[in-house]
Amino acid sequence: MDIIFSHDALPYIFLGLIIFVGATVQGVIGFGLGTISTPIMALLKPDLVPVVVLCLAFIIACSTLHRAWAETDWKMVLYSNIARLPGTFLAVWALAVLSTNSLQLFIGCAVIFTMVLSSLGWTPKVNAGNTVIAGVLSGFLGTSTSIGGPPMALLMKTFNPAKARGTLAATFVFGSIVSMVTLALGGQVTTYQLKYALIYLPLAVLGLVAANYFNRFVDRKVLNRMVVIVSIGASIVLIAQSLVG
Repeated sequence: MDIIFSHDALPYIFLGLIIFVGATVQGVIGFGLGTISTPIMALLKPDLVPVVVLCLAFIIACSTLHRAWAETDWKMVLYSNIARLPGTFLAVWALAVLSTNSLQLFIGCAVIFTMVLSSLGWTPKVNAGNTVIAGVLSGFLGTSTSIGGPPMALLMKTFNPAKARGTLAATFVFGSIVSMVTLALGGQVTTYQLKYALIYLPLAVLGLVAANYFNRFVDRKVLNRMVVIVSIGASIVLIAQSLVG
């Protein structure tokens, strides 16, 4: 019992709480696990990034895709995942050469960039060129930071909610597989990371269950703004630590 509540265990316990909150938020508004969890995880336990969140995001995306399969735009999923490949390879190279401080600085800047993207009022046209650009960005950001959703979500702003959820979930499912396989081939996946992904999995599932309850009461616009504020705040702290350290 003393080991569980030891000083060394506190960061892991806190990360478990953050993952539960992130999964709940994602179940309500469609994103949140990566944007909330990744900067805090990079701050406390950078050696768990990006594999743990990628694994958990894959499970959540499978659940969402199961419910929204019929609404999914499979043509966009195909184009975006083909385009994802060069971004994924570039991300694996970046993870191999960056130091811990450099990785923290990059993750902090990437989270702020993706949050700005998700908050923009601008909506790009849905065409092959923009899908390819969004796919490359999603591959790079998703593999390096586990936050690959905003570029694709920005492109789907005109979709009806069910179609957007299904298409985004399918992109996550296949994109996460590509990212994990590429990271594994690049020697960037460890048993330590996979162990904690398995440990945190029940908390992510509980977050999805909780989301089904909170869906009826939560103002999604307010929650969206809160996620952006929390994510940017955590990223600023992460950037400051990387510069000081």
